[in-house]
Amino acid sequence: MIVIMVLGSVRPEEARRHQDKAREFKKQVKTVKDKEVLRELKQNIRDESQRYTRLKRARWSVLTDSRNLSEAGEEFLNEILNTHNDLATCYTMKEEMNRLFELRDKEEACCVWMKWFMAAKEIGIPQLQKFAELKERRLRGLVAHATHPVSTGKSEGMNNKIKVAERIAYGYRDEDYFFTLIRYQSSLGFPTFIPLRAKKNGMP
Repeated sequence: MIVIMVLGSVRPEEARRHQDKAREFKKQVKTVKDKEVLRELKQNIRDESQRYTRLKRARWSVLTDSRNLSEAGEEFLNEILNTHNDLATCYTMKEEMNRLFELRDKEEACCVWMKWFMAAKEIGIPQLQKFAELKERRLRGLVAHATHPVSTGKSEGMNNKIKVAERIAYGYRDEDYFFTLIRYQSSLGFPTFIPLRAKKNGMP
């Protein structure tokens, strides 16, 4: 979610800024003759290029759960966040959002989610604002997660089983049988053939 939509967008954007600065300094080098200024420009080029490389390398550290980072990984991440304000802000909002999914009281969840949306939209980072607006439309489902904590993985797994059932049957005309087949797949595994009842109920 926020990892892909926000951090996955802000990090490359900030990396490009370093790249653009390095290119700008390179253009200035061609017109400068003063040795001291030239030395300073070359140092700036090296610094921006190093920042660009480090930020590109930080992809995994930024996108992964902070609890999965090693001590060296945490140190590297902190160095990146300390020098990139927008990225640090989005990362902090991501960590806070992860905490919201651990809430188990519906009223508290609703209140805290609304505060999160408000903060995300007021920060002024376009990617974060857009993400907050999209998630706010799903507030009801987010609040329901407090009492029914079903992960998207289970939902996606069920959707895949439905698709497989439909492919096995080459489409379906009997809805009762179709849902029976889905329940069968969920409890016993994937059948390798369609039982004869499928033809009796009008299925091809």
